[in-house]
Amino acid sequence: MNIPMRALALFAVPIAFVGSVTLEHASDAAPKAKAGGPKVAACGARILPLAEGNSWTYEFFPPKDAILPELVRLAPRPAKSISIVVKSVTVKGADTVVALEEKNVYEIVAENKEKKKSAVMAEVVVNSTITCNKTKFEISPDSFFFAGEPGGYRNLELDKVERTKATSLKLVNGSIGDDPWEEDISAHFIRKPGTGADLKISAGKIEMERSFTPAQPEDVATKNGNHFKDAEKLQLITTGRITLDTPVSPVPAPQELPKNWRTLMWLALDVGVVQTLNMYAHQYQVMEYKIQ
Repeated sequence: MNIPMRALALFAVPIAFVGSVTLEHASDAAPKAKAGGPKVAACGARILPLAEGNSWTYEFFPPKDAILPELVRLAPRPAKSISIVVKSVTVKGADTVVALEEKNVYEIVAENKEKKKSAVMAEVVVNSTITCNKTKFEISPDSFFFAGEPGGYRNLELDKVERTKATSLKLVNGSIGDDPWEEDISAHFIRKPGTGADLKISAGKIEMERSFTPAQPEDVATKNGNHFKDAEKLQLITTGRITLDTPVSPVPAPQELPKNWRTLMWLALDVGVVQTLNMYAHQYQVMEYKIQ
């Protein structure tokens, strides 16, 4: 989500996170490859082309503006790189289900040149999904495409996710229109037992309101020399709260997430997400991509 879902751990006492779209004028069938030509994106989404074999690799780059002082203590570790590949596109009734494999690489210990010790890296693999048809394009909350940041949970399972208002991205003719929209999500989580003193299973409810506002297109130049002219710019503002099934006090009180959490995303036609930036000053840019 957009306060990264990993950051929810800081607001829900026993929770630890590491860490969808209305599509108009789209086909509800799986894309078929044209003889001698490129594959058609699932549900006609040119702004996020999803055909089997498509892939994207993103890297973290600190932006010009530093992180806000009040957010320093909350900031999670950014991923060094994020690699995403479309594993399959399958028709299930009226829906098209896209299976993604996302590999997030983190630097756990920095390189020590004086002691000639290499950096210690860790990889988190996330199997996410995108489900679309004529009226929806729902991105699972654990995907990078959900809010422009690496996903994945630690000792936690979402056993129920409901969209109570719209879906994640509202597209017009395969791209982003001019009108804002809102996606509301209600999800239930179960925290799995950990090790040591952390053996108690806890559970609760997460509610999020995600407001999307299209902005004027902008050119995006990446660190490796790619240039995307007139990339669609999208602002996402997220608010939300967590309510534990078994509160720590007699009166259950929702724990509010930071208000008006802003994320910016830039998307290019027939490429997908090319840059993201959130209030932790985490900026990701696409370094390589392959579109079938």
